Amino acid sequence: MRETDISSSEVKREIRRKMLALRRALSDDEAVKKAESLTSWILTLPEYKKAKRIMAFLAMKGESNLDGLIARALSDGKEVYVPVCLPERQMEAGRLLDMDHFVRGPLGLRDLPKGYDTVSPEKLDLVLVPGVACDREGNRLGMGAGYYDRYLVHVPFEKRIAALWDFQVAEAIPSEPFDERIAKIVTDKGIIVTKRG
Repeated sequence: MRETDISSSEVKREIRRKMLALRRALSDDEAVKKAESLTSWILTLPEYKKAKRIMAFLAMKGESNLDGLIARALSDGKEVYVPVCLPERQMEAGRLLDMDHFVRGPLGLRDLPKGYDTVSPEKLDLVLVPGVACDREGNRLGMGAGYYDRYLVHVPFEKRIAALWDFQVAEAIPSEPFDERIAKIVTDKGIIVTKRG
């Protein structure tokens, strides 16, 4: 049993290393084109069209960028929430009022200023999930801290949709009991309904 645990964590580490290298290799121009395409695919989702409350994320450099989608959702009159990290690797959804409504953290990451409104995960209509990789079974690989796994426990399965670059769809990702699965994957090349979705 222990050998299996070690090998699955090594496999995850290797996938993470490879995917992060591919992300870093993306030029700014490629990232902009991919983000436009990713946004247009998300806009076709029935889950997006019906949603009143969406959780998205403020991308780090190289990560699948949803800024265009967030701006569109705000102009469509939807409530947009972004993840805010709390102590003990917990997370909550804080409301983003507009695309200037954030502060820069110490690492240059965008975060909400204090005093934001929150919503419970159960009340979100769509949660767009970042990741390092996903496979077609709906297994997701994050950065390893477990924030999203803890959060997604409270989000109905069909509302969990990963937003990734096309090259981040992996052959297979080892799954642990605490790993929360994804119903669909949207990339800059299209939409994948996972085998569990």
